[in-house]
Amino acid sequence: MTASRVALIDDEPGIRQFLEIELGHIGFEVRAAVDGATGFDLVRNWDPDVLIVDIVMPNIDGISLLPLLRRVTQAPIVMLTARGSAKDKIASLANGADYYLAKPFEMRELLAHLRAALRRPALRQPDFLRFGGLALNLRQRTVERDGVPIELKSREFDLLSVLAKDPRRVFTRQELIERLWPDRDVSDGIIDTYVCYLRAKIDAPFDEPLLHSIRGVGYVLRRTPSLTDAKP
Repeated sequence: MTASRVALIDDEPGIRQFLEIELGHIGFEVRAAVDGATGFDLVRNWDPDVLIVDIVMPNIDGISLLPLLRRVTQAPIVMLTARGSAKDKIASLANGADYYLAKPFEMRELLAHLRAALRRPALRQPDFLRFGGLALNLRQRTVERDGVPIELKSREFDLLSVLAKDPRRVFTRQELIERLWPDRDVSDGIIDTYVCYLRAKIDAPFDEPLLHSIRGVGYVLRRTPSLTDAKP
């Protein structure tokens, strides 16, 4: 039986070490992040089954992190924090958390929350996406088109997976920036650059283009282009 994967996002070294050891002994597979930004990348790239998130952290606090996490995962989130006020609890639950536990905490209570979360009916995204001859394995982060393996860099894969999860939907450049660089101030031009990289790999070697530009709006993954399509 595959071990359940726990993503732990907490800036306290003692808490991280304690939970990595204790949860590991119980049979969970645990990976930890020291702040919100690295925690977001961990969740996006690793696809955990359940998350444990602190509130007070550098870069992005836990409550601000929750809506960002909900863009990339539907896994249950347990807030584990020294801030135990009703205001923080309400804000956490309103922004996407499922459970709230204040520090100091009983390990058996945390385990009860984790096990309850894992019993919840899964809302996970599929492990595979297929469109127009493209096949994406989201867990292994591999791509093929018409059976031909395509090597993508991490950010190129992230961009393609966003588009492939909702094909035929036009994404604005700002939407794509918010999904791929939620904690950074970057210009619209970075999306155009990565689209060019991606086209060279998933479109140029093949007969039919799949990645199209919508002039003045953004980008879409679809089979049949329209007259409004234009190269960036």
